[in-house]
Amino acid sequence: MKKLKLIYNPFSGNKSFKFDLDVCIGIFQDGGFEVHPFRTMTEGDITKHIELMPDDYDLIVASGGDGTVNIVLNAMMRRKMDIPLGIIPSGTANDFATFLGFKSGQVEDACHAIANTHPVAIDLGLVNGTTYFINVCAGGLLTNVSQTVDKDLKNVLGSLSYYLKGVEQIPNFHKIPFRITTSSQVVEEDLYLYMIMNSAGTGGFTKLSPQASIQDGMFELIAIRGRPLIELSPLFLKMLTGDHINDTKNILYLRDSYFKIECLADDFKIMESTVDGEMGPRMPFEVKVIPKAIRVFVNPRR
Repeated sequence: MKKLKLIYNPFSGNKSFKFDLDVCIGIFQDGGFEVHPFRTMTEGDITKHIELMPDDYDLIVASGGDGTVNIVLNAMMRRKMDIPLGIIPSGTANDFATFLGFKSGQVEDACHAIANTHPVAIDLGLVNGTTYFINVCAGGLLTNVSQTVDKDLKNVLGSLSYYLKGVEQIPNFHKIPFRITTSSQVVEEDLYLYMIMNSAGTGGFTKLSPQASIQDGMFELIAIRGRPLIELSPLFLKMLTGDHINDTKNILYLRDSYFKIECLADDFKIMESTVDGEMGPRMPFEVKVIPKAIRVFVNPRR
């Protein structure tokens, strides 16, 4: 039988994955896999566990939110493991799994796809040559929302807790000067925040980057310009439908395989980037596309 490592975070989302664990193992066994579960308990144990794994595994499956997936992904890439990654969405934020066609909480669909379909090769992002991301690298204001939301509130309210925390920070918004360098141009502009997207959505917004593809070797940078806040109110409604891309007055949109981000304000305090909801490197940093870097499973019915 093929060997499958199932890494799951029992604290993700509403903590209900434990009730689906037996069903998932049964689906994988029916698909011809010998399942070896690993339950994460402390910070850093996923990375250490993957570092010490034998070389004879055929597949790693991560159950949790975007942060859990990012930790597993980085451990796999640093070890140069050439095996597929399966994703079971069971966290508060499951943006990349949503893009793959898997709805939060519907773990059986994800397990059946992993057990019975072929994976596809997708692009990854690499920040400063050290940190990988599968979905988004973001910076500017609101970057620290995912780190500052109370865990209990997140478990109760889910994605709504991110919105509430974001709204709480809006009165403190101020424009920040950035320099953005791509492979073909340099842009200096005042912005509130920016997102370098691999897939179409983050933060529960599924159409932030409608043209995004995880297989085209390109990223989309979407940034909110430093316009008066009163003028930005209609913009957030447009972001629900993807129409914001055409709002060049309020949105900076760039498409490239390379970005260098520099903050030109000495007093800006949130210098860290966020990669898939986890804290990433500090600015300045460089983001590069690593084409077809890993194989993942997609919902065939999406």
